Amino acid sequence: MHDIMFAGRIVDLLKDKIGKGAEQKHIVVNIALGPFTHVTAESLRSAFRILIEKESLENVVLNIQTNDVVIKCKKCGASEKIIKPVAVCPECGWGDFEIENAEEFVIQSIEIKEA
Repeated sequence: MHDIMFAGRIVDLLKDKIGKGAEQKHIVVNIALGPFTHVTAESLRSAFRILIEKESLENVVLNIQTNDVVIKCKKCGASEKIIKPVAVCPECGWGDFEIENAEEFVIQSIEIKEA
């Protein structure tokens, strides 16, 4: 379900920003998925293919990467990459930390070139 929602956001943004004439352009959309999302790169690509068929956006390429989530402990200062949700700092056990790159889905950039 999230994959269709994320794909829909991409299509809506492309229609809004590019509008008519998109079929004469080469478009690359750079996406970042968070590691805790339930969407895989392949499921997002599949959902996107379904939606673009009726929008004349077949020339769009999705470049999908996965972001690492990093926590920074406010007590010991450790900066740790995590692969699953945590409640405390893995280094010192303190429960007060900042989280970076935790977004599920980010459209980082859109590259548009004349075909």
